Amino acid sequence: MPIVALDLPRRAVLPLSQHIGAPATPCVAVGERVVRGQMVAKAAGFVSAPVHTPISGTVREIAPVAMPSGYPVTAITVETDDTMHEADTAARLAQIEADMQPADRTLSETLTAEQIRRRIADSGIVGLGGATFPSTVKLSTRPDAAIDTLVINACECEPYLTCDDALMRACAPRIAEGIELMLKAAGVPRAVIGIEDNKPEAIAALRAALSDGWPIDICVLRTKYPQGGEKQLVEAVTGRRIPAGALPAAVGTIVNNVATAFAVYAAVDAGRPLIERVITVTGDTSVRGNYLVAIGTPIGDIVPAITDGCKVVLGGPMMGRTAVTLDTPVTKGTSGLLVLEGRPRLPEQPCIRCTACVNVCPMGLEPYLLANLARRRMWPEAERHTVTDCIECGSCSYICPSSRPLLDYIRLAKSTVMADIRARNAKK
Repeated sequence: MPIVALDLPRRAVLPLSQHIGAPATPCVAVGERVVRGQMVAKAAGFVSAPVHTPISGTVREIAPVAMPSGYPVTAITVETDDTMHEADTAARLAQIEADMQPADRTLSETLTAEQIRRRIADSGIVGLGGATFPSTVKLSTRPDAAIDTLVINACECEPYLTCDDALMRACAPRIAEGIELMLKAAGVPRAVIGIEDNKPEAIAALRAALSDGWPIDICVLRTKYPQGGEKQLVEAVTGRRIPAGALPAAVGTIVNNVATAFAVYAAVDAGRPLIERVITVTGDTSVRGNYLVAIGTPIGDIVPAITDGCKVVLGGPMMGRTAVTLDTPVTKGTSGLLVLEGRPRLPEQPCIRCTACVNVCPMGLEPYLLANLARRRMWPEAERHTVTDCIECGSCSYICPSSRPLLDYIRLAKSTVMADIRARNAKK
């Protein structure tokens, strides 16, 4: 479905940790007046990202809020009034109209790489495919890294989600502009867009936008899950396999999501920070569609009609997490809201040693073993069996005939092992 702009919220809840890295630091106080697009929290280090308000209004509180996981995160709450809400809405409509216009390639020629990276950093751009890694860090490549390809992930990482598809159909020229700006920022000569073959309209729109000699190729891929996984995508597009424990840079590539490319255009060309994004709302709800939503909008404002026994999953059905409260806000990493009628989880049965989870794992791991190690809190053994290579795609839990919550246990082991690794590194 085409993108529809959801009304701006009257109250925006802005968590300080919407990215990988250090939480942002508030730079406003309770009672202070702010305007749409203003920075309200600054980056707290190199691997961090600032937060901006999507609405004009007054800072009402700076306090913990519940995130989808249930863990509290400090957030800044901004409330608006009728006058400011009307002015913000008018400005937003003009901005949406500009996003549909042809690309402007002059900035990639006139701005330096450092200037582009600075605008990206100041605008709070992070990876919008779900990982939320600060984009300026990815694009700050070392001269000895020998990066020769920027891979753009246009595969729509999860079933049910179509937000990237809708964005490509509507704003392909601006996406191309964002990709070219990222190429200049990273000093990379070429880009390849990896897109699955179930998106013919988006493919046609991109080809039309790239018809004038852009250094960007399109690689149409077979539709399968998890094609949008970083390591799977790099291998499918370039033929290069990323070693265990390594990053795409190890094989001369950088990976960014197609929505991130659009956000880079908005930041560098339009001077607009990351204050809204396109999400898919789907499942057992009457408000299915693709929506342009302000970051900080409580999900209860988007899917208010939730009946007893329903749950709201933030993300897709494979990797998404169930919201513990409808007060949870949309964040930079929210790609979709999936409403599911209550379906009781089937009772867990003993493992029957069928190896289905092993056969389906795209990383070549042994999920049954990793889950058992997690159950027994055998963290060093889980680390030796490379639990950190798990991409949390959920394929193992999906395929298990015994209904074992394999991914739940593996996530526990992965987070524990990664925390131990960070602690060891900090002592060095």
